[in-house]
Amino acid sequence: MARTISEIQKTIETDLRGRGLALSTSSVAEWRLWSFVVATAINVFEVILDLFTKEVNELTDRLTPGTLRWYAAQALRFQTGHKLEYDSATATLYYPTDDPAARVIKVVAITELANHLIIKVATQTDKGEIKPLSETDCNNFISYMDAIKFAGIQIDVVSQKADKLRYDMVVYHDPAYPPSSVRKNVDAALEKYKTDIGFSGTIYRQQLIDAVMSAEGVVTVDDKSISRAGAADNDMFSEIGVAAMLDAGYFDFDTTGSTLTLKTISNAEL
Repeated sequence: MARTISEIQKTIETDLRGRGLALSTSSVAEWRLWSFVVATAINVFEVILDLFTKEVNELTDRLTPGTLRWYAAQALRFQTGHKLEYDSATATLYYPTDDPAARVIKVVAITELANHLIIKVATQTDKGEIKPLSETDCNNFISYMDAIKFAGIQIDVVSQKADKLRYDMVVYHDPAYPPSSVRKNVDAALEKYKTDIGFSGTIYRQQLIDAVMSAEGVVTVDDKSISRAGAADNDMFSEIGVAAMLDAGYFDFDTTGSTLTLKTISNAEL
């Protein structure tokens, strides 16, 4: 890990004094200027070396067959409507034609359980909205993964519509802020939370509350209920305790079933 310029300067000073050199204690001594120049150059080199090491490690992980990153890279490489061919010289499967438009998978997350991989995938609209794969694309992707996976590895592919998140909250706000402004700020904070959580994230109850609390004008929140329902739950919502995994890997707020009540802090039930 790269050292700071100050840390390198102290090392240089310690080394120089250890050699018996009588160094001026003046804050503007010439030796301090030169030690700063040298320390800066060393710091830049160490930062570059850290970045290079990180890049090499990530590339190695991605290219090493059988790793989770390799499976993720292969998932993003999938081209719907194209057939894999076998290269006997390299003993690899490949697409004869490179067709970026056919790469429908835009987000992927992989969970490993023993020799069992759960691969969650989805596509995105031009506006960045996450959507499940069509039935045809999903079936083609399953066939593709069956062709490239390692022997003995079981793979389950998940690509389904978003989980639904429902809430019932009372938001107490500063009377100086009009309710319409507070509601707008809270809605923006909730949308930011949904975006920031990323694909295949985990819903943490406290983080959702913190997101609402971060909205300008909000003083405190009474979270009466926060629940989630996956595609297979038939709209049967389950209350979220500390956290909940997303079946689909992403979620939408159930706006019709959610309740957000605004009150001024002066009306709080103390």
